[in-house]
Amino acid sequence: MATRTMTKAELSSEIADLFFQIGANAKRAMRVEVEREGLTLPQSTVLTVLADADSRLSARALGEHCHMLASTATGVIDRLEQQGYVQRERDSVDRRVVWVGLTAEGAALAGRLPRFYRRLGRAFEALPARELEQMRDLVTRVVASMNEEGGR
Repeated sequence: MATRTMTKAELSSEIADLFFQIGANAKRAMRVEVEREGLTLPQSTVLTVLADADSRLSARALGEHCHMLASTATGVIDRLEQQGYVQRERDSVDRRVVWVGLTAEGAALAGRLPRFYRRLGRAFEALPARELEQMRDLVTRVVASMNEEGGR
């Protein structure tokens, strides 16, 4: 039985699907841990981004770091503020800027939460270091190409 050679486009699509599956599996595993803390994944993302920033962020920057639309980020921040995990503060110079920071309770919770990129990275630990270095170099080239071309 002869095997059919895949085109470059078919191979690219297959690789993209595999990356998607890795991300979906990591997200599914994280959801269980995050829900035990009474949070949604977007809420967890906001808390961990704030914790990793080690300070406050503007609501706009926070939404960008979390890859959320402004309206989505606002709703997530609203709920976290109601729960006492974050606090908002208007900028003293530019009243249009709203700063979002962790409360002490929010910082403690963020310290217990899993980090998506660490969870995602665990999937690649099955590979030897040499292959991981090769993959890093290849994926870095793909990201650079996408950035040059505006994300295709």
